[in-house]
Amino acid sequence: MNKRIIISESEKKHIKSIQKLDEQDWVTAILNKYGKEITSGEKNSGDEDINSNDDLSNTNINASDTFDKVTDLVIKKFEGGYWNPYCPNHPKGNMGKSTETMFGLDRYNGNIESTDDGKKFFSIIDKLKKENGAFRVGKKWFRMGEFCKKWTHGFKGGDKETVLKQLTIDIMRKNYEKNSSSYFTPELKKRVEKSPGLTLHFSYATWNGPGFFKKFAKSMSNKLSGNPNMSEKELIDSGIADRGQTGLLGKDKVAAAMRDKNLINTIS
Repeated sequence: MNKRIIISESEKKHIKSIQKLDEQDWVTAILNKYGKEITSGEKNSGDEDINSNDDLSNTNINASDTFDKVTDLVIKKFEGGYWNPYCPNHPKGNMGKSTETMFGLDRYNGNIESTDDGKKFFSIIDKLKKENGAFRVGKKWFRMGEFCKKWTHGFKGGDKETVLKQLTIDIMRKNYEKNSSSYFTPELKKRVEKSPGLTLHFSYATWNGPGFFKKFAKSMSNKLSGNPNMSEKELIDSGIADRGQTGLLGKDKVAAAMRDKNLINTIS
């Protein structure tokens, strides 16, 4: 018996929006992958969900999933865990003007708490501070000793790691979508979403800030405009060169990751 793929209208709209697909492109992409009927409604026996174990990356439908994996990689490879200037056991080193940070989210410099997800993110950490005897006056925290003994430099959150990491992904995905909507040309958007290496470049540009995202996007768009047939490797080399001309930290790490085929295969 033929199986049908069940997908809700909201899921369909979300995927079409991410990929900028019209109705015909949507049908073509799914049929190229599955050769099966797509329908809406309740599941019947023998039906299968589009969110099953089938890999949709070859149709470029799973760009959101790729971004999630890329963001997880950014946290692991480039950003790390917790740091707080009010923790006496946290090294100041090259943190500069950074405020409280977790997974690369800078609480105040990044204006993270301007969103509901950002407020929830730091409220989880604040609750643990208070449970360990700390209190806040304005933006400054006091009696942080007990909390800082547990939340050491680079700490990943313990039993809160999963929820904090998912909130980070949600926050950065929304920022990425906002930046890409503002600064990507249609052609650049298409090329980035087909390339985990380029997605990594622009995902991390979201951490770097909208100014850097705009700078990198404009540079790559101009190059694509002059040479629409640029290969993926050429675009990746271009992104690495653009980073090399900035004062951003970790440029060598990012370049190595963008060129590491084994690493890229884990997120594609």
